[in-house]
Amino acid sequence: MLKPLKAFNSIANGIAEVHPYAKVALSILTSASQMILDQADRDDAVSSLLSKVSEVFAFMTEEEELAKITSMLAVYGKIARQTLECADFIIHYSETKSA
Repeated sequence: MLKPLKAFNSIANGIAEVHPYAKVALSILTSASQMILDQADRDDAVSSLLSKVSEVFAFMTEEEELAKITSMLAVYGKIARQTLECADFIIHYSETKSA
């Protein structure tokens, strides 16, 4: 879906070097398309974080024997704290994105 923007940036950067008047106009257009590409990368990273959190919880719920090991309680506590931090980050990320 974003391949046309990437192609445009590549072509526009080449044209901008050839003609000085085109450089200003094309730099504005490439900046806008680059912002879209950067946002898509951030969205992918947040989606990946959410998937990873889901994988961790799937593993923890599959392995019931782990919950019975006393030393795992501290690990579960750390995972819970980290998950809260991830959830807070994802919530604030989506709030800023939709604002």
